[in-house]
Amino acid sequence: MEVAIIGGGIVGSTAAYYLSRAGYAVTLFDEGGGQATKAAAGIICPWFTQRRNKPWYFLVSQGAEFYRQLMADLEADGFETDHLFQVTGALLLRNRAKKLERDLQMAQEKVVESPSIGEVLTVAPEDLQAYFPLLESEFGATYVAGGGRADGAAIIQSLHQAMSRFGGRIVKEKARLVRGDNQTVWVGSRRFEVKGFDKILLSNGAWLPEILEPLGYSVAIQPQKGQLFSVYNRAWEGNQWPVVMPDAAIDIIPTASGQLIIGASHEDDQGYDLTLDEGVLAELKEEAATFLPWIKASAIATTRVGTRAFTPDYGVLVGQVPELTNVWAISGLGSSGLTSGPFLGYEWSQLVMSGKWQINPNDFPINAYITPNNL
Repeated sequence: MEVAIIGGGIVGSTAAYYLSRAGYAVTLFDEGGGQATKAAAGIICPWFTQRRNKPWYFLVSQGAEFYRQLMADLEADGFETDHLFQVTGALLLRNRAKKLERDLQMAQEKVVESPSIGEVLTVAPEDLQAYFPLLESEFGATYVAGGGRADGAAIIQSLHQAMSRFGGRIVKEKARLVRGDNQTVWVGSRRFEVKGFDKILLSNGAWLPEILEPLGYSVAIQPQKGQLFSVYNRAWEGNQWPVVMPDAAIDIIPTASGQLIIGASHEDDQGYDLTLDEGVLAELKEEAATFLPWIKASAIATTRVGTRAFTPDYGVLVGQVPELTNVWAISGLGSSGLTSGPFLGYEWSQLVMSGKWQINPNDFPINAYITPNNL
């Protein structure tokens, strides 16, 4: 069986890795520009969300559990994973005592199905610096031992290396789809001759409308720009501080390399623009200063810009493309893509291999987002 995967972000790269590992002939088309995963340095701690969307929560909670399997599989294949994903704990800053009490209750309810949550504690404001010496806050926090941090770009690099080692092929060009016979689709690119594949996964995020439009589809996916920055101090190298999730629009992510990553923005009106916006970075820094007052005087060390994909109702798009027998699509993961993406990519690989996956199509009605224009 030959498989084509279009989009080498976290979803497509995970699927390509597991299918190549199982001996399938996989071609991954990855132009790479603007990819959300490569710009992501994310927090893996989805269990205490206030979103009430149960299908979405299923994906992110399963995604957090799956990270452990993904790292174990890469290690078994000879790859170092310490820099890819680290369980350092998470501090969830709360501005009300009731929220801290609610977190403890949620932990008791969810730990059975999500054992990776680990120990959950309430931390008083005066004790926060014992966990994170740079942090200043008048609020208490919930400490979640199972929270972690993931480096999107490093994970992608390792997955690409792994799939190539197992015989997978990476075509670093923009793919295009061509209608074949009997409701099938063929794939080609500028230098890759158009050919048929048994199974095709469209995991190209915010560019899904672009690749399906020539086939006569309307796709309810929009781009969202995300920017982040980091500051650096050599004295911070080798730290094992927890990630921090304030009651605010930013996250604070320390890395063992001595960087402190702040972000990311959520810009719905910038289209596919990847230009760095100094004004947005200044706003992020100002917000971070609420918890890290010294950061106002700190020089920015690095910046990243990426494009997320989201649907109008912030639901996830996953399933078989209507009227096509060999094409599936996964998109609309938004800012939770780094958490749920590996699980979704793995599950699609299982669908290809066994005809079964843990995705209930009734929970993810793809027809709500992808519509043939002839209807």
